[in-house]
Amino acid sequence: MSDAYLQINNLKTHFPVEKGILFRKVTGTVKAVDGVSLSLAKGEVLGLVGESGCGKSTLGRTVLQLIKPTEGTVTLGNRTLTDLDGKKLRSARADFQMIFQDPYASLNPRMTVYSMLAEAIQAHRKVPKADLAKAVGALMEKVGLAARFMRKYPHEFSGGQRQRIAIAR
Repeated sequence: MSDAYLQINNLKTHFPVEKGILFRKVTGTVKAVDGVSLSLAKGEVLGLVGESGCGKSTLGRTVLQLIKPTEGTVTLGNRTLTDLDGKKLRSARADFQMIFQDPYASLNPRMTVYSMLAEAIQAHRKVPKADLAKAVGALMEKVGLAARFMRKYPHEFSGGQRQRIAIAR
């Protein structure tokens, strides 16, 4: 696909199965992701569906380079993510987002929506601290939530609203 923004080629993530406590011995391999290839154009969204334990999250984490692949490449635009590290990799990760089916499980119940969104904005160093409240409010409005709800906790929202908070984050 020539207009691919994200290109994944033969991506594999294998984990060794070890035995023993003091003298570990590799006795096998779990092939969590085995030979995945796909292309996405800019603006396209990919949803992964499958049974529990089939490798959906492992694939996402491998694409984001949170887990190093055993084999294969991930290219975003003109950058090969599998070759990046440090600041360049961190910058590239800002273009991705993993959204899980159960938004409540992915939201910290002890943090307000403001705290969660501000933390995400600061992690990508996109906004000065003085403008953080304004940026959080704008982000909430962008996903269809009123900015006045930013001091509420996840349990105070409906499932759909929680999903929008997870997307905003």
